[in-house]
Amino acid sequence: MEDNRILAYLDHNVLDLMTKGDPHQVRELLKNNNLTPAYSDETLKEIQRSIGYECGFIELLEEIDAKYIEPILDQNFKQTGQANIHSVLASDTYKRFLANQSESCSGDFGMSEMLMKFYGGQSDKSFGEIFQQGSVDLQKYMMEALEGIDEIALDETIDIESIKKLIADLPALMSSQSSRVAEELDERGESPVSEFEAKTGIGPVILKNVKPPNVVEKIWQILSGIEGFSGIGIETFFGVKPHSFEADSDRERTIQEKVNAVYHQLNFLGYYRDSKMKKDRRFRASFSDMTHAGVASFCHFFLCRDEDLVMKAAAAYEYLGVNTRILHYKANK
Repeated sequence: MEDNRILAYLDHNVLDLMTKGDPHQVRELLKNNNLTPAYSDETLKEIQRSIGYECGFIELLEEIDAKYIEPILDQNFKQTGQANIHSVLASDTYKRFLANQSESCSGDFGMSEMLMKFYGGQSDKSFGEIFQQGSVDLQKYMMEALEGIDEIALDETIDIESIKKLIADLPALMSSQSSRVAEELDERGESPVSEFEAKTGIGPVILKNVKPPNVVEKIWQILSGIEGFSGIGIETFFGVKPHSFEADSDRERTIQEKVNAVYHQLNFLGYYRDSKMKKDRRFRASFSDMTHAGVASFCHFFLCRDEDLVMKAAAAYEYLGVNTRILHYKANK
């Protein structure tokens, strides 16, 4: 991304305060320092969830002439490490966002439910049930994508009937691969997060005492002192380098992906963990915070109000050498 503007990515909480009198005078900060405000699809998702206040947020983005930042994907929908900055009306961007949402699959095939259960949520479902429903949802999505394909002229080497059969067999195939993992997780009786804390003694109370600088390295030292702790390296543990069994294990992860990975692992371990992660609303808000931190790595500044977000993002940026500077507006101001 080549751009001479000084980009300032605005967290949703900062935007929220700007619609309520702007007590931190963010408008003046942007104007006086010639900063270009930026937002992303994740901003639009949070605006969509702010039922009844959507117009206020969109009007604010247009008032401050905020730019839409869009990470660039390759032909396989993988991150490239680059992003485009679009000078378009926020109202137009939001309309396209809503249209794309209605036309595309809105689910994640059980991933969110699985992660929520890791934190103790989804108590009415087993991991096996979550995995099974996810495979059924994926099958449905793929079958819908194939509707009408017989009427399209295709290369004769493409066997549509075989593809349909593979999709029909998908739930059974995925069940055979995930059933053992699901059984082991369900037999434990407590959430993986609670089990980790019980076995290691590591959690929010301990990690709250870890002070910058070198937060990630300090936490790694604590973990390495636990008897029987995994022998994998720090970069693999924090998701900076993929495991050998992962898809595209030979592909270098982008900075945005690395920030998200480190941020997520810090939250899992308990470093300024977001509260009430077992609740759907709070889980989605936490996921949005992680995504904001990743997208903000394309920018010069990241304006935030949430201390938990600030601390995890700062730790990830420092460890990865990201130059984005965080401006933290204290919540009690």
